[in-house]
Amino acid sequence: MSVAALPPHAMIIGAGIVGVATAAHLQQQGFRVTLIDRGPVGEGCSFGNAGILAFADVLPTVRPNVLLKIPGWLIDPLGPLTIRPAYLPRALPWFLAATRNALPQRVRAITAARAALCRSVVDDHRDLLRTANASELMVERETLRVFESESEFEAEAHERQIKAEHGYQSIIYDAAECREMEPALAPHIVKGASHGGWYFIKSPLKVTQAVAAAVVQGGGEFIHDEVLAIDVKDGKATALVLAQRGRLPVDRVVVAAGAYSNRLLKPLGERILLEAERGYHMELSDPGISLSRPVTFARTPAVITPMEGGLRMAGTDEFAGLDAAENWQRADALFRNFKLILPGLKAPGETASRWMGRRPGTPDSLPVLGPSTRAANLWYNFGHSHLGLTWAPSSARLLAQLMAGKKPSVDMSPYRADRF
Repeated sequence: MSVAALPPHAMIIGAGIVGVATAAHLQQQGFRVTLIDRGPVGEGCSFGNAGILAFADVLPTVRPNVLLKIPGWLIDPLGPLTIRPAYLPRALPWFLAATRNALPQRVRAITAARAALCRSVVDDHRDLLRTANASELMVERETLRVFESESEFEAEAHERQIKAEHGYQSIIYDAAECREMEPALAPHIVKGASHGGWYFIKSPLKVTQAVAAAVVQGGGEFIHDEVLAIDVKDGKATALVLAQRGRLPVDRVVVAAGAYSNRLLKPLGERILLEAERGYHMELSDPGISLSRPVTFARTPAVITPMEGGLRMAGTDEFAGLDAAENWQRADALFRNFKLILPGLKAPGETASRWMGRRPGTPDSLPVLGPSTRAANLWYNFGHSHLGLTWAPSSARLLAQLMAGKKPSVDMSPYRADRF
């Protein structure tokens, strides 16, 4: 009597939203799955992000009009972007590559690749959250972007046009309509607009935990340990080296370790330009005002989101590497910025929380998604930058299709690991 072959087994390194979504989709494709993380499920960037599903964000993070703003931002040590001087030599190759990717031809190609990932975001989130019994955590309500002058509004006309060309049409509001939607807004706001496609999650941590719990309930395993290395021999990953458990033989491996992914891949000779785009948040449990939706404003790239625990202000980019100490003044600066347009916002008290997380950013604003160049059974799903929560279910679905030998629904070549 023949013994039936066991289904393929995938070990996923990283239990943030990208990793747990990958595990969920691999289970749907018939894989046995094991999640491995040195920390609790969802307590990295999946804990502290702004909770935004920015499925209309087809334009790359670094583009010509952003390049023009960078010198002014860098003058302010607490501005939207900062590079710690000691870290500049290490970050320079990333920034040079980002500048090359801001050329018009590259922007068009990157925009098309981002749009391909954005196309199914809402449906993929609905499916993933329904499976995890967490649908109530997703709010399908548009974000409001506000402007303090007509010139600010006109400066973004081209971006709204590009979004519209990809099917994301912004709705424009006058000052009275803005305050009718959100009475807490300051009287000097002159205009508002929808983003054309920004919904939100009331608790990113709960979503990640719910998906992980569903994976475990479906037969998956979670190992709380640190992966120190990936052993590769003769073009195949043979084992993971763990801090506590030692060597674990592997069948297939997915690296979804966010900004830490390169620590595992550089020893293999994989050359991927990946930086920790360090973001901050401040959350006010007693904010003194209420919002019915996330709000952004044109002066600075940040967002304030109504969450289960209060109002969370999140944003900024700090380049200082993985291990540098936090600069909590950057979290405090978020409050000062939003106070300008939300004058009733109460000053942070003892219950206010501050957080810093390391977004995994690539210089072309696209994730690394697909097979490794170093081992036939090694796969990647990281580098989502500011859109980790947004793209997680979609990138996970596409990778699971690839690993199951199926043809993905989009062209995967823009996300390949050897593009840098």
